[in-house]
Amino acid sequence: MIDYFAGLMIELLRCLEGITQSYGLAIVVFAVLIKLVLYYPTKQQYQSMQDMQKIQPEIQRLQELYKDDQATLQQKQMELFRDHKINPMAGCLPMLIQMPILFAIWRAIMMDQRLFENSYFMWIHPGPLQAWFPDYLASSLAGRDLPMILFYGLTMYLSQRLTPSQGANSGQQRQMAIFMTLMFSWMMWAYNWPCALILYWSIFSLLTIIQQVMIMRGSESSQLSGTSVPTTAG
Repeated sequence: MIDYFAGLMIELLRCLEGITQSYGLAIVVFAVLIKLVLYYPTKQQYQSMQDMQKIQPEIQRLQELYKDDQATLQQKQMELFRDHKINPMAGCLPMLIQMPILFAIWRAIMMDQRLFENSYFMWIHPGPLQAWFPDYLASSLAGRDLPMILFYGLTMYLSQRLTPSQGANSGQQRQMAIFMTLMFSWMMWAYNWPCALILYWSIFSLLTIIQQVMIMRGSESSQLSGTSVPTTAG
């Protein structure tokens, strides 16, 4: 099934390359299209995380109050979710939609790397810099490129830091963001992932950051508009 969807995505990339005349631009457009498809599920996911974060003090209070009575604790938590109109599964369900798509994209690019051997984008092309640092700079989108990996690591770290935490303090969230960033960046370098794939994930991650900022600003605007300003009767 994954291979079938991967084949469809490769054909879509070929069509986009026919329009843009560049596989680099085709990957950028492809990432934008996938983000548009996943925009609403992702929005629901982050909004659910924000809602869960807001009621964390109440959840912790219930956990302390009913720590010896798990049945009552679960009942009280469900009542809390119902009172605040929160679906605790809303933050998880969108991942069930996103993960097959992301795996299919990974499979599509990894199984047809020859497609990108003569494809270039921005600094990724044969030249003096690539000749001086062949182990660190890619000469095509099929190669491994250190600046692209570092760019992806930065976008991933920022996205992790912007994700609302659910129960973990800011220190734990920062440590997790650093760990996940280092782990994925190391995998990309150690296993020679083509920068065509890293370019897609970098653009997708950058668009996710933009969406996260939009959601946070929208939430702040809603809170401000819901705050009444007292007036003095004359």
